[in-house]
Amino acid sequence: MSDASAQRPKRLRKGALSLCMIVKNEADNLEKCLSLARPHVEEIVIVDTGSTDGTQEIAQRYADVYDEIEWPNSFSIARNHSFEHATCEFILILDGDEHIPDPIHWRRIRKCLRQRNLAAVQLPVRNLLRADQIVAADRMWQERIVRNHPQIRYFGRVHNQIQDSIAKYMHRTGRLLKRVQAEVIHTGYALSAERMKEKYQPRLHLLIAEYEQPRSAKLRAYYGYQLGVAYYILKELEKAAQVFNTIDYSQLIPENAFYTRVLAAQTAVALRNTPVALVHCNEMLMLDQTEPIAYYTTGLALLLNGQVGDGMLMLLEAFKLNDEDRTSIRFLMNPLQLLNILAKVCTRSGLQSHGKAFQKLYEQGDFNPKLVREMVSSLKTGIVLSEANAA
Repeated sequence: MSDASAQRPKRLRKGALSLCMIVKNEADNLEKCLSLARPHVEEIVIVDTGSTDGTQEIAQRYADVYDEIEWPNSFSIARNHSFEHATCEFILILDGDEHIPDPIHWRRIRKCLRQRNLAAVQLPVRNLLRADQIVAADRMWQERIVRNHPQIRYFGRVHNQIQDSIAKYMHRTGRLLKRVQAEVIHTGYALSAERMKEKYQPRLHLLIAEYEQPRSAKLRAYYGYQLGVAYYILKELEKAAQVFNTIDYSQLIPENAFYTRVLAAQTAVALRNTPVALVHCNEMLMLDQTEPIAYYTTGLALLLNGQVGDGMLMLLEAFKLNDEDRTSIRFLMNPLQLLNILAKVCTRSGLQSHGKAFQKLYEQGDFNPKLVREMVSSLKTGIVLSEANAA
């Protein structure tokens, strides 16, 4: 425990909520985050780690506690420093490029905090992606509200983790972890390729250090997953493939293992390494057969392997799943980009009429879902019959 922890008043504001943030150069996003949060939290704590774009002025207008520190070369140290200033019973963690837009969701959070025996709360986080990408958004549950207690702290220099300390606190106290349907919108991945490179390049050396000197096999796998993602985003595909192909996937939680297999397969497809791509696709589908991205990626691998009919059926299944259930899917796909892919594949496969029809819908941008479903069903039936006749 730090000196600051030892000096914190023992009595916290019961049932109250502190928003704790670390920020750097978030002038484009911070106002939205703070203006939406201000009516729903008792306290805002902001720690700036070296902004140069005017972030400080925005932060100071909203913050009850504002501090500036030199970047400590660790996200966990910075986050834990923000915790030391909090005076409420519970802490909400948001980044400068995140916000909770729905007032109803804020009310759900406040209601949950009235429950007894609460250790932490998971919220669904929706990571928005660029409109020109095949995946439109990535959704996952994360621990974003924690009880204000010195035992609950982050560790890890880059992809800081708090789950282990929450688990230890829960084991010691008997308090519980809850889930609340209150969506956090994260815009930090909806950036241009250049901006993403600027974001990830500076942290790469920290990730490599975490990966090469882990505290356990589980953490080595986790940081391997994060390092592979970083290389993939930076388009250093050979390095990404090397990491993806050496990860001990059994050490990853299923959600992370699935996502890593997706990126590993897509990396192998981009490198035109068909056998490796198909291995990752097989493992990916064994983990989860409900995600459209799994069928899309497998479709690309099969097409690369010359299995045109099977590949197209996989792409059509991806569109069908994405169209049927847009609430429980983690990796929500961009239907327009899927139409674009289908148009190109149909054209290259000699299905000119379908190719032109899909292309027309893609160019229109606003299409009739029922019409597309009928086209997909018709094409799927045609491929199945063609494959059967060929056999």
